[in-house]
Amino acid sequence: MINFYKPNSKNTGCAFGFRMGTQGKNQEPCIYMTAVKQFSWDANKKNGSFSGNHKDPEKSISVKFNEVEIGGFISAVENYKKFSAYHTFDDNSTSIMFSPYKKKNGDEAFSFTVTRNSSNKFGIGLEMSEAYLISEFFKYVLSQLFSFRINQQAK
Repeated sequence: MINFYKPNSKNTGCAFGFRMGTQGKNQEPCIYMTAVKQFSWDANKKNGSFSGNHKDPEKSISVKFNEVEIGGFISAVENYKKFSAYHTFDDNSTSIMFSPYKKKNGDEAFSFTVTRNSSNKFGIGLEMSEAYLISEFFKYVLSQLFSFRINQQAK
């Protein structure tokens, strides 16, 4: 639903995507984030590709965020603060870091880093407009989750 493609000429860029999905037997709305490392760089066209790494488990990652984490992201954007989370699943541990920083020109921005098993890092920089976009999408998903739960209670 929301995708950010951040290729670079060093071939170290990442693409991050966020979508609303469902989880568990009760099919509650949730947010899934995927990240893919850059696959190639075309110097002539000055663009990068990610599709070659999309299915490589070492060069892509998927994370599901719960409602408390979603609230943490929203709060971080609204207050220009850091948010972090930690997930474990099977044999993998994943740390999530969403941190404010000042760009060289003084503009405010965020750094979004997801690290699997302490060494496999995925990261992008987000302009404030992009961070607000994520925040609004996360608010929408929370609203859908709350509506879903209210409807379930009414049944």
